Amino acid sequence: MAADLKSLLIVLASLAGFSSSLWGYYSFVRGSENPVCRPGSKVDCLAVYSLPQAWVLGFHISSLAPLYYGLKLVLGFAAVFSGFNPFFRALAIVAWGGLLLVPYLVYLEVGVARAICVYCTIMHVSTLVLALATFNDLLNALGFY
Repeated sequence: MAADLKSLLIVLASLAGFSSSLWGYYSFVRGSENPVCRPGSKVDCLAVYSLPQAWVLGFHISSLAPLYYGLKLVLGFAAVFSGFNPFFRALAIVAWGGLLLVPYLVYLEVGVARAICVYCTIMHVSTLVLALATFNDLLNALGFY
């Protein structure tokens, strides 16, 4: 992957994931929807956020998401603007670790809540894009080359 495309993908995906995590947290805290998310529809963020599985060790997942996506934002910007390989490797490990949870989170949305959360979907796509953009960095971090 060309370095410029990789850098652009990292910056855009990091910004999208972090912004979406903040809006999701705001939506959860306020208990309100937006024009896209409507209670009782197939796109219902609050139905997803109200699942019992949305709580992890006493913290709601919407309060953890900005921390996770904030970390990816910091690592992404540090990697792109410094060019320092350890930042790329750390970003790859964080992104691929998060990608392991995406299938379960999608199952909770679709299978349990029977609704889609727009914020969650943007965060999932962001994680996928970051993971794919940093695949070679992951291999490098794991010592494959």
